[in-house]
Amino acid sequence: MKFARNLVFGLSFAALPMLAPVAAAAEVAAPVKLVGVTTPSPSNPYFTAIIRAAEKRVRELNPNAKVLVSGAEFDAAAQIREMDRFIAAHVEVILIAAANPVELGPAVARARNAGIAVVAVDVDAEGADVMIQSDNVGAGASVCRELATRLQGKGRFIIQNGPQVSSVVDRVQGCRTALKEFPGVTLLTDEGDGLASPWGGRDVMAKHIDTYHQIDAVFTINDRQALGAEMAAQQAGLNQVLIGSVDGSPDIEAAMKRPGLIVASAAQVPAEMGRRGVDIGLALHEGKNVKRGRMLLDTRLVTRENIMQYRGWEAR
Repeated sequence: MKFARNLVFGLSFAALPMLAPVAAAAEVAAPVKLVGVTTPSPSNPYFTAIIRAAEKRVRELNPNAKVLVSGAEFDAAAQIREMDRFIAAHVEVILIAAANPVELGPAVARARNAGIAVVAVDVDAEGADVMIQSDNVGAGASVCRELATRLQGKGRFIIQNGPQVSSVVDRVQGCRTALKEFPGVTLLTDEGDGLASPWGGRDVMAKHIDTYHQIDAVFTINDRQALGAEMAAQQAGLNQVLIGSVDGSPDIEAAMKRPGLIVASAAQVPAEMGRRGVDIGLALHEGKNVKRGRMLLDTRLVTRENIMQYRGWEAR
């Protein structure tokens, strides 16, 4: 599935107080005219939130600017074509959540050679000027530590993996590291690609239930897989399994406000990621002094006990 749309947006600049490395962006000499945003899965509400925040930021900067948006459902070849379309359109900034960080590398290089600032959001993209992402190692660690603590340090644990982008790899790494603090917790497997989707999470969970029978806790790499895993567990009559994930999405908010198996999620800040991406990209485009490399954003552990105090993605 892929799509593209042009949107016309608005002006008024307020520098983000947390964005010290690009405070000079407030002095942008000319208003932005054209920005491209490409994500691996436009059907994922998390990426929709990044896109929406980036669009809003551009709208604040220039009412006559356009934003080109595309998505490729984790199809790197399709995303490469979209990058080339952005280059041909002479965009000034590209925000990219790469379907495959290595395969997208040559397209990123072509964009930079054309004078386009490239900011990677959520996951790595080889050759990007700046990469803005959650502290995914910390996110995975916090959720798995919470699950193991709820198990009182004993039980049979599964990590439900996903597409091998940097954010997923880091979350699994963080989870595995945290579980080492609990010698009484047995990690049964960290295999099985849930495709970052509810149906993928459901299918992988069903296979794991058939294979392992007794499962006490499951960490899924995002909320969508958690919802699918919960469905499969409930259908199998496993109503004591604890499930945790990463995202802090509206769907997981709703799930933790009703009876169910999902008990924790490390909440990301996609709106902040989208806003920062635009500001940093424009600062780069204008030749401002911007710190290159990776910028990590903290996550917040949301549980059934504190869900009523959680204000969601848009509030941050």
